[in-house]
Amino acid sequence: MTDSGTRIERVIEEMTGNESLLEMLDTEAATEMLNWGIATAKSIVSKTQDLDDFTADLAILPRLKAIRQSMRSIGNWAAGQYADAASRVQLRDKLLQNFKAIFGEDSQLPSPDRLDAVLNQVDDKTNTPNQLIIKLKQLLEESR
Repeated sequence: MTDSGTRIERVIEEMTGNESLLEMLDTEAATEMLNWGIATAKSIVSKTQDLDDFTADLAILPRLKAIRQSMRSIGNWAAGQYADAASRVQLRDKLLQNFKAIFGEDSQLPSPDRLDAVLNQVDDKTNTPNQLIIKLKQLLEESR
């Protein structure tokens, strides 16, 4: 049985070694996004300390995949790849689905309208990618 500390180390190595998650961002924004991903993954993995490896993997792997997918999508959004309203609606729906997988079906998530309000801030070119990521993180924290 692997302890949760070893599981956490493995997850961090996977995230930090996967350049495609953050390659679209500058260093500051990538660091912000990576820190969110690691903190979120640590929270999930730490709850598996009493589980055997197989059971722990069943519990965390889908959630970790959703974190990675969210990181990639948020990074692309912050880098300006969701330029039109229609693509942002698809992004919103994908993020809400991922957030349900990450935080649980019963968790408090931002409303679609509140998430849209943050996602549409990408149109304001005075926002840096790092600022956009921080605003999205704050929305998630406020909702939980």
